[in-house]
Amino acid sequence: MNKMTDIDQKKCHPMVGVPIEKLRPKQVRKNLELTLWESLYIFEIIRGMYITTRHFVLNMIGFVFKPKGQKRRIFTVYYPEEKVTIPAAYRGRPVLVTWKNGKEKCVACGLCEKICPANAIMIVAEERDGSDRYPSAYTLDMSRCVYCGYCEEVCPKEAIVMSAEYQGLAERDRSKMIYSKEQLLRSEESVKDRIEYIRRIYSKCSY
Repeated sequence: MNKMTDIDQKKCHPMVGVPIEKLRPKQVRKNLELTLWESLYIFEIIRGMYITTRHFVLNMIGFVFKPKGQKRRIFTVYYPEEKVTIPAAYRGRPVLVTWKNGKEKCVACGLCEKICPANAIMIVAEERDGSDRYPSAYTLDMSRCVYCGYCEEVCPKEAIVMSAEYQGLAERDRSKMIYSKEQLLRSEESVKDRIEYIRRIYSKCSY
């Protein structure tokens, strides 16, 4: 380590490594004298009302007289009549993926249940025909889920993925947010974009 590096290290806070000068609080001008016009705030109030009215009028005109063949000047989604296209990176409701024959890919290994930081997953494993393991019960408590995606990352069978589903995630009754296996099953085709995305992303990781 050279001298210049030693000097720079001493100028930084030992706990966070940030230069001392940046950590010092900046002085605030408390005795700032305003002119009579500035103290009345008339101009700022008028300017704020103008901006609010301009946005309201443009949005109202764009809603009543929808432009043909061109985008609106202000991007506003008129939900639920209009819906945005969800990107593949979006983490929505976790769902269970099925094979083409309708059976779940999940082998009830328990990795997603173990890795879940919120303890939102509960699995009851059984064997089918004395060989294949499968979840006879798979319960997901969405009132606990933090949408971290750990369950998706550790799954060796790509059996659980974060879908693009965002509707109906909020409920007044928490009991309605507990989903069974049958409610979570989705075809592989419906989550194809997400599966391709995680294959592309996780293939870059070096563990």
